[in-house]
Amino acid sequence: MDVFIGVAWPYASGPRHLGHLAGVYLPADVAARYHRLAGDRVLMVSGSDQHGTPITVAAERAGLSPGALADREHERTAATFARVGVSFDHYTRTATPRHHQVVQRLFGRLHERGLVEEATAPAAWCPREGRSLPDRYVEGDCPACGTPGARGDQCDACGRTLDPDELRRPRCRRCGAPAELRRLRQLFLRLDLLQPQVERYLDGHQGGWRPFVGREARGWLRAGLRPRAITRDLDWGVPVPLPGWRDRRLYVWFDAVIGYLSASVEWAALRGDPDAWRRWWQGEAARHRYFIGKDNVWFHTVWWPAILLGAGPWDAAAGRGLRPPDDVVASHHLTLAGGRMSASRGHGLGIDESLDRVGVDPLRHALCALTPETADTELEWSRVEELTASGLLGAVAGPAHRVATLLWRRFGGRPDPAAWTAARAERATAAEALEAAGAAIAAAELRRALQVVHGLGRAVNRRLAAAEPWRLPDPEAHRELTRLLPLLDAVGVAAWPLVPDTAGRVRALLGRPPTPTGWRLDPTPPAVPGPSAPPLRRPDAPSPGSSR
Repeated sequence: MDVFIGVAWPYASGPRHLGHLAGVYLPADVAARYHRLAGDRVLMVSGSDQHGTPITVAAERAGLSPGALADREHERTAATFARVGVSFDHYTRTATPRHHQVVQRLFGRLHERGLVEEATAPAAWCPREGRSLPDRYVEGDCPACGTPGARGDQCDACGRTLDPDELRRPRCRRCGAPAELRRLRQLFLRLDLLQPQVERYLDGHQGGWRPFVGREARGWLRAGLRPRAITRDLDWGVPVPLPGWRDRRLYVWFDAVIGYLSASVEWAALRGDPDAWRRWWQGEAARHRYFIGKDNVWFHTVWWPAILLGAGPWDAAAGRGLRPPDDVVASHHLTLAGGRMSASRGHGLGIDESLDRVGVDPLRHALCALTPETADTELEWSRVEELTASGLLGAVAGPAHRVATLLWRRFGGRPDPAAWTAARAERATAAEALEAAGAAIAAAELRRALQVVHGLGRAVNRRLAAAEPWRLPDPEAHRELTRLLPLLDAVGVAAWPLVPDTAGRVRALLGRPPTPTGWRLDPTPPAVPGPSAPPLRRPDAPSPGSSR
């Protein structure tokens, strides 16, 4: 199967926090690693969202041009994702010629089909500064929950997507003056005309989504889709490819989601096969999976499908449209001190800071255990330390180290051939666990997958405690240790998408290549190649409970 994995595009306005990693980028990476091992052809893309008011606001604060700030933060973000092991096939940015071309082409298709029209709409205006206030330049009280400080594009408190004219008591974010509403001309996407197609799309897809995702999408349809502005009076972004619109840019809400397509096109061009992207976007055997935070549900279940369905075929040769999302995997928030983490509000723990503190796999392991799949989840460093000791070390790395050490010291690392042949029950148990872990990852249930891995390791620990092979005569000890090897083989495969470095070390202890070749057990017996290295790699940093 051709599996496309689209991962939410982070704003290039500053460092990413642990909420982003736990809810979006880690689940996507785990899924991609699993699908590759399962034999699927995977294309996982994302990139830095360099347009829109989040960038211009941050650039003004930093005293930089939007382009300079966005490029700087793009490099930092890409380095962070690489450091934590997010295995993108292509990570790009929106301020590239290729992205602009693809966005303008989709815009042109929608315009040709009568789905883009000019109209006027109320826009926030600062009379003190004599300038319009697009989105994040205006703040006020949320019309849904009443929270002060809601921005002109979204309320952080309740997650509702907003337009500036919906705010109560709007004011200029720059100078604090009360904002006025003035009518400005913009271009609108006729979502109202696309509602029947979106409804049919949801009928065929939402059954496999998390319940809250489908409910939110249906809620927008029940309220009735209405035309939505896709331009803003900014000078930073994708130019509008129509005469008379030089003072406007296509808004970030329109251009950012198209990044999934432009990144795929760019990836194909960079590898010297310009049409390679088509197998994922136009092929019948493709499956599209999107990993996002719950604030982005509307954009991926209504907005992006509407754009794709409205645009129709990419070209005459294809004869078919571009594939809309099949799965939309949205997570809740990882909270800190009872509040949701927010990059724009400066509330949260940075990914790099956290990696310095505990290391890559301890962080990945803890976030897999705490991933906010069904509800907001509170992060506490004491819990991270506990999970590392009892889970990553106690149930993943430790059991393999104990068995490998005993097998090496007493038997030169070689298994008992007869015991390996007789370990049919253990191989069956290992195969069942591997199947269960794969099913959990395929369903984006990282907690359940990790529980399966822990269950294998703890089964080994129980067997060791019960048999005490270090006290047994050689033949019995050799037999008992050998029969544990299938369970450890399964740990090395099942844990690899979750904690690849630790799983690779488990596999290396057993003489296997660190990276599995497939989502399956090796039929040949392992052999411990030498004295066992420490079972868990930790950074030279204070423990999570320290004051740092």
